[in-house]
Amino acid sequence: MSFVFLRIPVHIHPSFWLFLMLFAFDSGTSPAKMLLLIGVLSFSLLFHEYGHALTALFFGRNPEINLVAFGGNATYNGIGLSDKQQFLITLNGPLFTAFLVFLSYVCLQFHFFHNYFANYFLFQTMRLNIFWGLANIIPLYPLDGGHLLRYFLKARFGDEKGLRISLTIGNVCAVLASTYFFCTQCYYFGFIFLYYGFQNLQAYNHQKQVGPNNFSLFHDGVAAANNNDMENAKSIFKKLLKSKDSYYRTSATEEMAHLLYKEGKNKEAYRLLRKEDPETLKKGKCLLCQLAYEEKDYALIERFSREIYEIDSTFEMALLNSKAFACLHQPELAAGWLCTAARFNEAPIQTIDDVLYDPTFDTVRNSNAFKHYIQQFSAGIP
Repeated sequence: MSFVFLRIPVHIHPSFWLFLMLFAFDSGTSPAKMLLLIGVLSFSLLFHEYGHALTALFFGRNPEINLVAFGGNATYNGIGLSDKQQFLITLNGPLFTAFLVFLSYVCLQFHFFHNYFANYFLFQTMRLNIFWGLANIIPLYPLDGGHLLRYFLKARFGDEKGLRISLTIGNVCAVLASTYFFCTQCYYFGFIFLYYGFQNLQAYNHQKQVGPNNFSLFHDGVAAANNNDMENAKSIFKKLLKSKDSYYRTSATEEMAHLLYKEGKNKEAYRLLRKEDPETLKKGKCLLCQLAYEEKDYALIERFSREIYEIDSTFEMALLNSKAFACLHQPELAAGWLCTAARFNEAPIQTIDDVLYDPTFDTVRNSNAFKHYIQQFSAGIP
């Protein structure tokens, strides 16, 4: 299940619904109350993740929310964000949860609703969010408390030592939390914290294997690029291109390609990105497809058209997809992406006029499907 709300894509995995049903069934209440509990949990988790996602959107990122078993997460490209911005993005999740608790309390205290089920919904919203809000600030990765502790310790002790200390504390917290829940026969939450502890341990082992060099080098390269010290940045990223760690090699490839693109070295940037598996690219995938259009590699854009639009939902990206499908002689998809482009009110009129008479669309212009969509496209012009 997927939808978009407030410009943020939301993806709900089937395992999330299974998780909700098991939780509601374990409550031992009536079917009506079980449904309300499912509504409370899904709304609360989504509200929490929107706290993260809206803040990331404010800082110019393109976040998306994924709800899966045992919770959810708001993903975004954090490269180039300052530690303060990362901290605020993380902090706003718990703050949104606290606001939900406060709002529920006020509604109950002042008897805003006189319906039993509405008050039950509010009570459970307050109760579950108090519990989960407190559990979520436990300093254990991947919980928000673990991320917040990491930012604090990195600022105090530096990137490498701060990360190592935060993950060590997380390992201890995972053991204590899961032991407590198992001893109190709260097996459900015991397994959840055991799962989170496993994720924290994986992150700890990964940090040890990567070592300090790649971690420090990459962040030094990003800092140099942000300070417009391009030569130093490129020198650092060139070293990381030879790294055996795929994460830092891919990230350095993306950063280097963007630097080359800024310098007008499009062919070099394209060749560099093509050396990596496109599936592993994140923000570099959009640039790769932009450059692929220049190189007439339209099949690559066809392969990732939907994905790059989800990453960068803009008029320009929709237009890029439309042109690529026109070159591939697929009139329906070319016209469909034009309709998507027409939805953007900020699209300049002159640009739209240029699109309608762009020679790129000559190969599909006489198609009945294209003509039909063109009428819709024209009607979408503000």
